[in-house]
Amino acid sequence: MANLRNQKPDVLPERENAPNAPPRYWQIYEHLLHELSSGKLKPGDMLPSEKELCEQFQVSRITGKKALEMLAANDFISRQRGKGSFVLETPASMEERKKAASFRAVAFLLSTFDDFFGKRLLCSVHAACEALGYHLLLKLTHESPAEEEKALRALDSENVAGILMIPVHGEHYNAEILRQILKKRPLVFVDRKMMGLPVPSVSTDNVSATEIAVRGLLEKGHRNIAFYSGTVVHTSTLKDRQLGFTMAFANTGFSLNPDYICEDLGSQNDLDVIVKHLSGHPEISAAFASEFRIAMLVKKAFAVLGRQLTSDFALLTFDHPCYEGEFAEFTCLCQNEEEMGRRSVEILHRIIQGEPNMSVADVLIPAELLP
Repeated sequence: MANLRNQKPDVLPERENAPNAPPRYWQIYEHLLHELSSGKLKPGDMLPSEKELCEQFQVSRITGKKALEMLAANDFISRQRGKGSFVLETPASMEERKKAASFRAVAFLLSTFDDFFGKRLLCSVHAACEALGYHLLLKLTHESPAEEEKALRALDSENVAGILMIPVHGEHYNAEILRQILKKRPLVFVDRKMMGLPVPSVSTDNVSATEIAVRGLLEKGHRNIAFYSGTVVHTSTLKDRQLGFTMAFANTGFSLNPDYICEDLGSQNDLDVIVKHLSGHPEISAAFASEFRIAMLVKKAFAVLGRQLTSDFALLTFDHPCYEGEFAEFTCLCQNEEEMGRRSVEILHRIIQGEPNMSVADVLIPAELLP
């Protein structure tokens, strides 16, 4: 043990300042776990004390204590008051138990997915689960609270280690989500945040992305900019995009005409609503559509009015199906679905391994503005 206590591994300093690096206590936990699984620490060996970890890794004593507590919570070590922390298992049996645990499934509940958003996210989640040895169990809820509840209840009979989910839009939280939280089921929200619930989320930084993009329109001379969106009040993603839209005006000193805001789109007559709105405000020279499907409706509305999207009118929206040349008249904010999927699985895996939900911060991922 003398070598381990005096050695300063080079893995931690390299990762400490990396973008979106795991917390220091998690890095120490992974380092000690590697020492256990590689056989450098053998059954009965004493681990460094909290004070020694503090000095070795240049962290607070609380950070070292948390790493040891996570090892103890996963039955890798035994902490004996006044004596220290000791290895419980042989490396072989520990590796077998880790491997067996990792072969459980991860459930991914999607509200929907298509070429606009979701397909790349799903591929990323699948790749990340496969890399960690998890089977991926996919369930579609079709934006239905009843289907979401049914899917969550069905997981009680599955060997599911944790749940990733894009929550269904709704006025109230699904009671089944609250039940899963009370059961302490590892859970991560993807793409959307449900305020007030102790569940980490991984999503696009919709406020910042929208504000930057709309400020770009203002800097180009556009002043009469419309906002087209589905129902905002019960959807965190759309609410954040509306907030970013209004902040762009507030932070640049320009006035926002409330008559240019057209929300609550989501019915069969949406096209008629947008046509009426554009014809009633011919001075509008740009528009922000909160979703790609709404941008498509704006394009159709122009056709109904006998107009074309040209350089005189700027249409800004989120996401893009990547069909080359087909939507050249759109300016798109592209979400990093690959990063969103990878980070979601990474965080869920940390929670499965013993990190409490409450200790994991939400992750906001920048969007890229495409010309």
